[in-house]
Amino acid sequence: MRGCVPLLGMSPPRRYLPPAVLAITLIVAPLSACSSSPRPQPTASAYLADWGRQDWTAMRALTDGPPADFTSVNQAAFSTLSVRQASITAGTMATNGTAASEPITERLTLTGLGAITFSSTLHLVQQQGKWLVQWSPATITPQLRPGDQLSLRVTWPARAPILGAGGTPLTTQGPVVTIGVEGARVKSAASLASALVTAGATAQQASSAITAAKAHPTFFEPVFTVSRSRYNQLAPAIYPILGTVFQSSTALTAATPGLTSGVVGTVGPVTAQELGQLGTPYSAQSVVGQTGLEQADERRLAGTPGATVAVVTKNGAQVATVTTLPAHPGTAVSTTIKESVQRAAEAALAGEKKSAALVALDASTGDVLAAVSVNAGGFDQAIDGGFPPGSTFKVITSTALINRGFGPQSAASCPSTATVDGEVFHNAESEAPVSTMLQAFTESCNTAFINLAAGHLTASAFPSTAAMFGLGKSLPIGLTAFGGSVPSPSDAADLAATAIGQGRVLVSPLGMAMVAAAADTGTVRTPRLVVGSPAAAGTGQLSAAVVRDLHEMMASVVARGTAAGQGLPAGTYAKTGTAEYGTSKPLKIDAWLMGFKGNVAFAALVVDSGGNGGPTCGPIVARFLDGL
Repeated sequence: MRGCVPLLGMSPPRRYLPPAVLAITLIVAPLSACSSSPRPQPTASAYLADWGRQDWTAMRALTDGPPADFTSVNQAAFSTLSVRQASITAGTMATNGTAASEPITERLTLTGLGAITFSSTLHLVQQQGKWLVQWSPATITPQLRPGDQLSLRVTWPARAPILGAGGTPLTTQGPVVTIGVEGARVKSAASLASALVTAGATAQQASSAITAAKAHPTFFEPVFTVSRSRYNQLAPAIYPILGTVFQSSTALTAATPGLTSGVVGTVGPVTAQELGQLGTPYSAQSVVGQTGLEQADERRLAGTPGATVAVVTKNGAQVATVTTLPAHPGTAVSTTIKESVQRAAEAALAGEKKSAALVALDASTGDVLAAVSVNAGGFDQAIDGGFPPGSTFKVITSTALINRGFGPQSAASCPSTATVDGEVFHNAESEAPVSTMLQAFTESCNTAFINLAAGHLTASAFPSTAAMFGLGKSLPIGLTAFGGSVPSPSDAADLAATAIGQGRVLVSPLGMAMVAAAADTGTVRTPRLVVGSPAAAGTGQLSAAVVRDLHEMMASVVARGTAAGQGLPAGTYAKTGTAEYGTSKPLKIDAWLMGFKGNVAFAALVVDSGGNGGPTCGPIVARFLDGL
């Protein structure tokens, strides 16, 4: 037992001791039993534990004569390095009288970067029987002297590319221009916002940038980035607008204009909002993905930057390097886009003045081969747009009827109007004699399908049949994508509108291309864009009767119906669509054409076209298919 041993009450064996020896025994015995010299280890251990917790107050209490800047220097070291977690471990303590030293290893996990390790020494001194830390800035790292500070320099690796089918690069290094605003130069925020949106920015991008510019009038606030060639086209219209400013740089850019405005997206200087979302290690000088996959897969493409921890003087001169952390390059994002198909789709829409979109899928796999949006104000309507599909939805309605025993030769008629619950429905196309469902489909007769649906289909048949084709489900393709919405009709008039793709039915060109692919092969496949993206909710199978009858009816549309005479090549199966909407007089019209040829399924859309689907979209699709 160690500690004080009481002498009173003890009964040692009786023996004779000389008086002098007895006196020495009585004096020495209590001292040897009760005295213990303090050790430095408990102070060192407590200090290191407090250091790891960033408890500067507790550390200061264990320090011998801490200077006035003790807390600020320690705190600044951790904040400069963005330390998320710290662990300081000790080596073997060496003691020499009233002085002691202990080697230490600091392992600091830096937010967004990883862990760094460096060594130092903890010095202690015994004062009035108590051990305290003898601190100086060198305790943090030996190279640090009073007045110096740590610095963190972040270096990003080269950005990884986005690849197409077969590993073809869809991005190349080239000159870009970032279009931004400067608050001090703005005269009319409304005019500036309108010009930015006209140039291709989204309304949200323009609004956010102008708001940020007002808060910091002398800052460059980026809005969006375009290729140098695109900037040259925009400059005459946007350069004179007061408040616009421009920065030229070199960056990875998409291989085609359509990929730039759509799937691949753009890269540009980080905005204040993006910086707040991304956090460390991004800084105000970072260049990040702004749209498309460049934005969706920012962290994957950018990788993890390397870092250098250095000691600098108060004037910013570097005097020592403490440690370095290697960068980890990003990982390429592989897609199913086939560049030759993408270029054919873009060429087919070249010169289109209206807002339009075209999507092409590999019908046997669901792979997205091409996706193009033009004149959409920075919005990828090809993938994420929601539009009434008009008569292209008759593929769904026909399938529901076929599943109820109908077929192409089933009887049908095409009156000029159909009145349901007081609502009058008209035919969009010119009327022709109709006696069968095949003829009604070929001529796209609205009233025929309204009457067939009203007499033989229930409200639930529409969402359930649409779901058979994959509509109304999530489309996890790697980008935000609209999977369609086909609500159960609420009443007879709503059922009539739903039967012809109006009412509350909404689909995207991507979704309608998915329907076309299923009609082609009989197998329902969720579209795939990014290789390795999470699998979607299963696939389905259409009956042989549905596939056979849809092929017959879609071939008739091209041969003698609403898509005839538009230049579509032999072997094309299609369905036109004309969707009316809005409150204007006359109503606005979106034009559609969906279908397939060989293994390529497609859907084309022209927004507010002013014309029917066949003559509006037929030539676009013909150019596309010819281009293949």
